[in-house]
Amino acid sequence: MPPPQARAQSEQTASDTGHSAAPSRPAPAYRSAPRPTSSPAHPRSGDADNTGVLVIATLDWPPYVERYLPHGGYAVQVIRAALASAGLAARFEFMPWSRAVAQMQAGRVSAIAPEYRTTEREADCDFSAPFPGGPLVLLATEGNARRWGDLRDLAGLRIGVVRGYVHTDAFDAATFLRKEPANDELANLRKLMAGRIDAMAADRNTVQFLLRRELSGHSVNVAEFQPPLGERDLHVCFSRARPDHADLRAAFDKGLAAVRAAGLVEALHREMLTLAGGKNTTR
Repeated sequence: MPPPQARAQSEQTASDTGHSAAPSRPAPAYRSAPRPTSSPAHPRSGDADNTGVLVIATLDWPPYVERYLPHGGYAVQVIRAALASAGLAARFEFMPWSRAVAQMQAGRVSAIAPEYRTTEREADCDFSAPFPGGPLVLLATEGNARRWGDLRDLAGLRIGVVRGYVHTDAFDAATFLRKEPANDELANLRKLMAGRIDAMAADRNTVQFLLRRELSGHSVNVAEFQPPLGERDLHVCFSRARPDHADLRAAFDKGLAAVRAAGLVEALHREMLTLAGGKNTTR
């Protein structure tokens, strides 16, 4: 995602249980709201670790998920609620996304999330039902965004992407595009503002959040190419390397349908959009 800041991505894993490595920098005060560490009752044993708790690899990708956000952010809250409805529990391990994907492919974790659904990932992922995400867009500094009709219109541009991310089938398959990887969206925003890349691919809500929180004093605005790459839903990617993937995905989907019917998914998504805010992008 799909498919993704205000930290150097290290190769050290951080857990949301409070028993792992500390983040690479101290959290600002507004991020200090405690997150629940208790697990829903009756997890099914043997699904992941020796406690019967599913291990889900994730990343710092605000405003969707981040170790600093209250309760881990929107995606973590949706996933926890859906699993709890099915009588399951999860522990989230924060790590660079490329490492999370490798862990999933090797079956060392039950799942990775949140993720975009693409053909590239189908071989490794038993994808859950979708829950709302956001627009995937291309951005440039204001005055340099353009309208495009075919991806070949973007040939020659230095386009920033994040290592390990998927975007859309067409964009990822476009080998004629000059894609320059970075560790995260914040690094790409800084490269964009410094003129080291011409454009970047990113989720609109993530960009707006980072512009407000990390780059509010920067005088350079960014603008979106038109049209967007697409509106991308989010999924849990259950590892096909694990024999229980189909059962876990079915249980999650049932739980997700229940919390969606109760209005919780929509309410949490609205909260996330409010948190994203942002007025530093133009369309």
